[in-house]
Amino acid sequence: MEESEYAVVESQIIMTEPQDKVFESKDALIEWVRAVGRKNNMVIIIRRSDSGNVGNKKKRPKIKFCCERGGDYKRVLKFDAQKSYAKSQKQTDGDGQKKKRPKASGTKKCGCPFALRGINTVGNEWTLEVKCGVHNHPPSQSLHGHSYAGRLSKEEHAMLVDMSTSLMRPKDILTALKKRDKENVTILKTIYNAKRVHRTKAMAGRSQMQCLLHKLREHNYIEHHRSEGDIITDLFWCHPYCLQILRTFPHVLIMDCTYKTNRYCFPLFEIVGLTSTEKTFNVAFVYMSREAEDNYTWALSRLKTLLSDDCTPGVIVTVLHLAIMYMYVTI
Repeated sequence: MEESEYAVVESQIIMTEPQDKVFESKDALIEWVRAVGRKNNMVIIIRRSDSGNVGNKKKRPKIKFCCERGGDYKRVLKFDAQKSYAKSQKQTDGDGQKKKRPKASGTKKCGCPFALRGINTVGNEWTLEVKCGVHNHPPSQSLHGHSYAGRLSKEEHAMLVDMSTSLMRPKDILTALKKRDKENVTILKTIYNAKRVHRTKAMAGRSQMQCLLHKLREHNYIEHHRSEGDIITDLFWCHPYCLQILRTFPHVLIMDCTYKTNRYCFPLFEIVGLTSTEKTFNVAFVYMSREAEDNYTWALSRLKTLLSDDCTPGVIVTVLHLAIMYMYVTI
């Protein structure tokens, strides 16, 4: 292959390191190699790792590093006879000749010869050997947005889960990660992907409604629902602590319904109480399939079952229909 102007790029930092450098552990060796690669705008990956245990024989553990662009692309095909036959029928024209379509594909692989080898010498100590210290491609202008260099570490992933639980926006999570590590090259797409993977694992194959009911039971919420067949039409939930406050301050209730606050556009009926110090507190929430008298009657009846006769509110403030104000009395 004819070499271009930038065909050979020496990894000068690695080549100038003394060959007798000793690393305290395997993790220290891997971290050092990757850090050197980042300084050169190169991505160094582990090509092969050998624990040294082969049957009854025991050899020195070794680890081989290479450039991410080393080797050649190998396409993995999963053969399916039926799909292959159907596809061949679609790709033939009227004369039975196969249609030729240009392939729109690409690969990072360019056969880069760069290679390093780490060897476990004594105990946990490791040394590094440079097998080939050159690349056959120019370095990247920047690693920002790189699929491998932009991966989240275990600590960063834990931070992401923590901040996602606190309802932080993805762009704020990315800003916090970059403030924590100035060399972080993660992009916003990586944050969205990590959030989606975590959400999928948390749901554990359950539907969104099943996951919501599970969370309500897990956190000891008081929950009532009614359904038509297999579909839940109305869902009422209240926290026990909010119920205790309501039993202490049952005099004033504020009721209102919000719209288009969820992906299904279900009305969210919110019930709020008022303390003696003029502070509001949440009493209960109700997802309703529609704003009908039957739905409001059911929601208020669920609330009344949680209160005793001496805890009846004296004032109900609402912007809903006047009939709603008298429903609680007639239930």
